[in-house]
Amino acid sequence: MNKISNLVIGQGIGPVKFLMGEDEVVSLIGKPDSRETEDEDGEKVLTLFYDTIETDFVFEETEDGNFALSSLLCTSEDLTLDNKIRYGASEEDFLKYTKSLKAADPETETDENSGEKFLYFEDLGLLAIFTEGKLSGLQIEYWDDEDDE
Repeated sequence: MNKISNLVIGQGIGPVKFLMGEDEVVSLIGKPDSRETEDEDGEKVLTLFYDTIETDFVFEETEDGNFALSSLLCTSEDLTLDNKIRYGASEEDFLKYTKSLKAADPETETDENSGEKFLYFEDLGLLAIFTEGKLSGLQIEYWDDEDDE
């Protein structure tokens, strides 16, 4: 399933694009292994879990009561970011890449129990997860350029 392992900042993964509905995503990549609906701070959130491609698709409820893809988390060893950064990349290489995008310095946090390091780039809507100094996961969010104006 390499065709859906490339994450594109602000756009989606492979043929799946942000703001697509659940039915559109399922028609492109098949039925999820499981799905979960939660109520987070009064807003409904739907998550589709695809174990075989190690990717979770998160949908937020829209004003019309439908769900639109708003973020995704990929931990697959097949993942790439913008066809440039691959799973297992060093933190140094990852930071060089984000600097080439003129990204602001990330917020950084380390989980004391697991040792995982999280770099959050608010201006990119991007969370990078590093395990033992190597890229092990990415979460990207939909962002609208008009919000920056």
